[in-house]
Amino acid sequence: MPKAVVNITVTYGSSIDAIVLNAVMVAASELGKDGIEPRILQVYQPGAKLKISVNGLEVDIDENLHEKIIETAYASLIEEDYSDHKDFLIDAVAAATAWNGDA
Repeated sequence: MPKAVVNITVTYGSSIDAIVLNAVMVAASELGKDGIEPRILQVYQPGAKLKISVNGLEVDIDENLHEKIIETAYASLIEEDYSDHKDFLIDAVAAATAWNGDA
């Protein structure tokens, strides 16, 4: 089974904003323990608003940041898994419905 991968992007505009990196590293460590490979991208743009996203989904920044990063990571992986298997699931339901109707 291939290892799941999540991309965590941290955009910040001042060195003070970099304090959130501790929460990001805690979340990355927890995800790693669960078999998920976190890839962290730091973007420094002077004057930019602090923003964190996981697989493109923005995370609310508050005192539970590491937990929100983990929750968002799992939500994005579930969404990707569903999207990857949606056609199969729809075909399976259609086939089961057609078979059940013939019985």
